[in-house]
Amino acid sequence: MLDTVQIKHFFQSLNCDDFQRHWHYLSKARNPTWTLNAKGSETLPNLTMIFTPNGIWHLSAEVSLPKILFRHNARLPNQVQVFEGLQMISEYVEANSGLHFDAKTAMVSRVDFAKDFPLSEAKVFQVIKKLSDKILPRMDKLLYNDSTLYFKAKTRQIRIYGKFREVLSRKYAKPENIKIAKGILRFEHCLLKNYAVDLIVKELSLPDKTTQSLLTQDVSDFVMSKVLESLNFYELITSDKTNLESLLEHFQTRKAMNLCGFLEMLKLRGELFYKDEMLGFSKDSYFRDAKDCRKAKVWKQRKSLE
Repeated sequence: MLDTVQIKHFFQSLNCDDFQRHWHYLSKARNPTWTLNAKGSETLPNLTMIFTPNGIWHLSAEVSLPKILFRHNARLPNQVQVFEGLQMISEYVEANSGLHFDAKTAMVSRVDFAKDFPLSEAKVFQVIKKLSDKILPRMDKLLYNDSTLYFKAKTRQIRIYGKFREVLSRKYAKPENIKIAKGILRFEHCLLKNYAVDLIVKELSLPDKTTQSLLTQDVSDFVMSKVLESLNFYELITSDKTNLESLLEHFQTRKAMNLCGFLEMLKLRGELFYKDEMLGFSKDSYFRDAKDCRKAKVWKQRKSLE
């Protein structure tokens, strides 16, 4: 459901400023800024207080909810546990700042929605390899060590990886966490900036961007379903057909082979490659072939022909 969240409250005045003596002051920050646990324990919130030119104090807390709850993120919390984690954030912030901080009414400025799929370890890497052939509009793609796939934009990021290898890479991985992570393929859709969060609030017509409105199972399901649909994920894991096999179910052999060539060009040159006049591919031909590929449900799959 969720991993990392950053939540925030605003103050026009402070009834306690003890943090200024105990937190770390960032002398090079643009605005007066204090931090606590910025590079400390991963299981405790990273706290930041910023005093902005308009006279408003911004107090934010960022933490991985699974880690504050379970001391690891090999598994994801459910809705009840999310609210328990928010209460733990409230208590930690108030104890270390001397300020009232109700996490349930705090504004969300960053959130990582997540979903796990239990597969075999071999299947995890097969799926990541197939997904690495896909292209998402206006997002850069990076495959790291053949085991972690990123789709990145300025305000959001999709991360797909095998949880087992990640847990094993840690120094003191516990046997129970290793067991939980084995065969798990994790999808994360990270809304990294306010703009990305605001878009979800608008799209779902939510009343506001507080944790009570955003950090729910329904919102998480909606966000992750859109990601999985954009990647044709469910079709990918249930079908071993090549592009050519799928195309031959809809078109004659010559046309199917021509469309395979179109998909290879798409993979090499990216979407809208017709704009490169040196390739000699017309706009009309591009969109006609794209329509046919969608009909055969291979537009976003682009599997190997082997």
